[in-house]
Order: sequence, then structure tokens, then C-alpha cells
Amino acid sequence: MTAATLAVFVGVALLAYVTPGPDWFLVLRRAAQGRQVGLGAALGVQAGLLVHMIVASVGVAAVLLSSAALFTLLKLVGAAYLAYLGVAALVDARRADARGSDSAAEPAPPPLLVVFRQALLANVLNPKAALFFVAVLPQFLSPTAPVAPQVLLLGTLDIVLGLAWWWLFVRAVARVARLLSGSRGRVVVGRITGVALTGLGVGLVFAEPAGA
Repeated sequence: MTAATLAVFVGVALLAYVTPGPDWFLVLRRAAQGRQVGLGAALGVQAGLLVHMIVASVGVAAVLLSSAALFTLLKLVGAAYLAYLGVAALVDARRADARGSDSAAEPAPPPLLVVFRQALLANVLNPKAALFFVAVLPQFLSPTAPVAPQVLLLGTLDIVLGLAWWWLFVRAVARVARLLSGSRGRVVVGRITGVALTGLGVGLVFAEPAGA
């Protein structure tokens, strides 16, 4: 694996992170509730990618994604969970809107463990996240070297890049949220992320495995 190959991989990985998707909107919603909450969601997302990386390194992900029945089951469960998170965001936004701008009425941030678990499950149940490790990442592997160590190396690099990206992303979103008056910013973000997550859940229903 050459330095040029690693450089191209870094570019592809960064592009994947900055492109809005389920993880992007999950972290956005939580970051608007506070920096710690946002970082908790980001860690959950990266923990989910760690699961995908380990599974891909032993070949289980390829078997899963090559089975139409298993792929359909995973995507339907993942779609339902994304839709659930989207509806929950819309409900929270509606409640915040009903409370108005009275800061004293603002609810406490959700427990970090709950935020972490939600982000972890949303990522693990998203077959498109698994596709990165079995369809995109193999394009950067050297055919003359063992596969598993290369998957672990590139996967670890991807996760480290993601941690850096989410740290910057969460800080930026949390700072903007603090500058907005009252709960209006959280209401707007809640509505946007709620619609986006629900829509992504519906879109996931129609996802097809690589090569289909």
C-alpha cells in the first residue's frame, strides 16, 4: 500500500464524512443540544464504524451483504430505527416550540449513555455503513498483502479521521446554537433533522446491496 493510495483513501473518507447522511444529522441534532451531548453522539457513530470494521475484517459483512434475505432484514430494521429517531426529533422540536423561548423551561440534556447508544445502533443497523468496508475500502487494498490487516489499518485511519471531523463539527454547531436566542435554534434543528432522518429511513428501505 503506497503513500499515494493512503492519500486518496483519506480524501474519499473525508468526503464521506462531510456529505450529509444519517450520522451527520444524528450528530447535528445532538450537537445543537450541547457540545458534550454532540460528542457523545459522535463517539456512538464511530463505535458503530468500529463494529463494521471488525466484522468486515473477518469477512462476515461480505456474507451478510451478499445474502438478499439478511440484507433486507438489516435494512428494514435500520430504516425503522432511523424513522423512529426522526419522529422523536420532531416530537421534541414540537414540545420545545410549545414551551417558547423561556430558558427556565428548557429540559436537561439527554443522558450521554442514551445518546451514545442511539447513535451506535443507528450506525450498526445501517447497511450502507457496512457497504463502505466491503465495497469502497477494498478498492484501496493491495492484492499482494493479507486482507484483514489492511482492512484494520484503513478502517482505523477512517475512524481516527472521523473523530477529528466530528470534534470540529460538534464545536461549530454547539457554538452556533449558543449564539441563537432562546430555544428557536434547537426547534429549527430538531425539525430539520427529524425530517431528514425520517426521509433517510424511508430511503433506506429501497437500498440495494453492492452489485445488485
